[in-house]
Amino acid sequence: MKKDKYSISILIILNISLISALVYFRLNAAATDNSYAKMHEANMNQLKYQKNIMNFQLFSEGTRLNPFLYLKTEKSDSLLINTIMERPKLVLRYSELNCQSCVDAMLAQLQNCNSFGKENTLLLAYYKNPAYLYQFKRMNRLLLPVYSIKNTGLPPDTLNIPYFYILGKDLDVSNFFIPEEGDTASVATYLRFASKRLQSNM
Repeated sequence: MKKDKYSISILIILNISLISALVYFRLNAAATDNSYAKMHEANMNQLKYQKNIMNFQLFSEGTRLNPFLYLKTEKSDSLLINTIMERPKLVLRYSELNCQSCVDAMLAQLQNCNSFGKENTLLLAYYKNPAYLYQFKRMNRLLLPVYSIKNTGLPPDTLNIPYFYILGKDLDVSNFFIPEEGDTASVATYLRFASKRLQSNM
């Protein structure tokens, strides 16, 4: 009788151990599945974001800016965009609402590139208050021409992220580039490409 009770006790302990092990492995597998699902979802979101960016670039390629777009200087003076386009220029488009560190990084790369200067570069920003544009220009010691414009009519203006393109003297838009946040290597590659394109269009 005692042996039977002892055997039953051992069986109960073994069953409890086995059930505990099964529960542990199932929970562990569920956690692994959950982390995989999260990683898969993040990858799918990134792919969707990249496709969206690519579509914006493709749909904007070959468009033309309105020659009657008004730009504002830091002194609140207005001028038509077609009055400053005597030659093709690289444009950096950004807004005060964009990621500031992204804009700063792109500006730093642009200013460190000897191929770009007053003659072939244009910064089209947007600041509600012209005083902020003046302040930004002073703080960054910008020698490049900077103008404020709320909406250029280009689809990427709705993305709320900074981007590049080449603007021809007849205001045709080409070679869009919308970099991902922190991708400084791609920005450097694009600037080299843009420099060659501008030289070939001179």
